[in-house]
Amino acid sequence: MTAKTMAVFRKELIDTLRDGRTIFAIFVLPFLLYPALIMLVGYIHAKNDEEAKTFSVRVGIVGTAQLPIAAEKIGAVEGVTVVPMEDEPASYDDANVQALLVLPPDLMGMIARGDSVKVELRYKNADNKSSETAERLKPALDDVRQALTLEWARSRGADVDRPPALTVERKDISSKKELGRYVAALMIPYLLIFMVAAGSMQTAIDATTGEKERSTLETLLASAATRAELVIGKVMAVLAASLTGAVTGLFGLWLSFGVLASRVAIMQNQALELSVSPEKMVLLFLTLLPAAIFLSATLVAIGCFARSMREGQTYATYVYMASVFLGLSSFTQSESIPMKQFFIPILNTALLQREILTDTVQASHAFAAIGSSSLLAALMVVIAVRLFSNEQVLFRT
Repeated sequence: MTAKTMAVFRKELIDTLRDGRTIFAIFVLPFLLYPALIMLVGYIHAKNDEEAKTFSVRVGIVGTAQLPIAAEKIGAVEGVTVVPMEDEPASYDDANVQALLVLPPDLMGMIARGDSVKVELRYKNADNKSSETAERLKPALDDVRQALTLEWARSRGADVDRPPALTVERKDISSKKELGRYVAALMIPYLLIFMVAAGSMQTAIDATTGEKERSTLETLLASAATRAELVIGKVMAVLAASLTGAVTGLFGLWLSFGVLASRVAIMQNQALELSVSPEKMVLLFLTLLPAAIFLSATLVAIGCFARSMREGQTYATYVYMASVFLGLSSFTQSESIPMKQFFIPILNTALLQREILTDTVQASHAFAAIGSSSLLAALMVVIAVRLFSNEQVLFRT
């Protein structure tokens, strides 16, 4: 690293720190955006639960006479009014019901013969009130299922007047630490990619097309530094901004889930133990570095090619959107990830970081992801230098 490169790096870093938009995006936004989002989601969830318990609904029952206990159990649910029906209505809206329980016409005969019996609760998941009604009726449907079982037993000669106490339950025994580890493995890799892409955009475009529009690029080119030293200094400044954004983004996420969520009433259900060991933090940083250099060099190259700030920001937005899309793609990957995925830039970094956080790292995946990202990073630095060295490209009109 030459002294001239470091001088360019310091100059670009100082220019970045003078830009209020960049400072806000890197140091302020993560501490405002994530807590605000978590609080908003918690508030909406709590408000919906509260409203779901209070609104009144109408539930139609077709064939009530076939199983009178169905109307009894459903009618006992708070806020539910039972509407007996002979036939299924042509339109739910005309019938003014939020859900419809349909009993087969020959229900008791089917049970006596041992035929399969299907009782349906029909509702509209696209309608919030209808879907909440179906959720509220779950315990009553369990009672209806028990009543059908009881009728079947009686048809077989059993002397029973109530169903036996048979219980099959699901119970989540995950601790908040285990849940936090799962959330961290999904969120942290994507968040790091998101913050690196967001943190590098403004700095990269301002350091290239911004210099063109301010007419300061000619002065910089007249200095004793070589074109390669100038480009590497600019890439280093963009890299510093992007990595700083990633670190503050992580801290904002920890503040939201680990601190605020446990202290604010509406967020307590979202409180998690997002603990990542120092060793894993170092590994995350090392795996992120090649991808961050690749993105930084790509954006600098775009800035060298673009004629104006507007054109440069347009091209940079495409790169940003592609990075976010690739980061999101890591959410949908199964446990068995194809090897070819670890050669796709950005995505391979997110997938490798997920393996680090879940202690499932495979050496072949690590070599493929880091190796391919490093090669692409070096290639983009070379391309950026070549573009910056070609004045016909740099000052094209």
